[in-house]
Amino acid sequence: MDHYSSPGGSWTMIPTHNSNAQTQSQSQSNQDPNLYLQQQQQQQQQQFLHQQQQQQLYQQQRLLQHQQQQQQQQQQQQQNLHQSLASHYHLLHLVENLAEVIDHGTPDQQSEALITELSNHFEKCLQLLNSISGSISTKAMTVEGQKKKLEESEHLLNQRRDLIDNYRKSVEELVRSEP
Repeated sequence: MDHYSSPGGSWTMIPTHNSNAQTQSQSQSNQDPNLYLQQQQQQQQQQFLHQQQQQQLYQQQRLLQHQQQQQQQQQQQQQNLHQSLASHYHLLHLVENLAEVIDHGTPDQQSEALITELSNHFEKCLQLLNSISGSISTKAMTVEGQKKKLEESEHLLNQRRDLIDNYRKSVEELVRSEP
């Protein structure tokens, strides 16, 4: 403690915790500079490892978000395609008109036009069904891909846990080794 006096009286300065820690670290560094340097290097290495872990976690999260956005966009595009195709291909009224023509008489130009129109619409319906069946198999592959990504994420998570455990153990060892 330092004692100071002034015209108004005397006062005593009480050292703070930081000055104690600073004095202690200075005395440690004066006692064993190699130990002090080793501790500093270990702390820097741990900070570096921690920063690397944080960067990897951030990159993985960004990648996962990007993949999810792409999948949502693909699903939305497929739904829009199916809705637009389905709205154009109502076959019932064409079949009813053709049945009426057949019931009332002999084939003519109108019935030939109805048959051609019905055939064209039927071909478009087949295209729609083929498109839907293709997206179903794509969705099945997407599910398998998601399972694989989940397994990879779990593996990375386990690696991160191991790194964090090692980091925690090394910090605990450092704390224990300090007097």
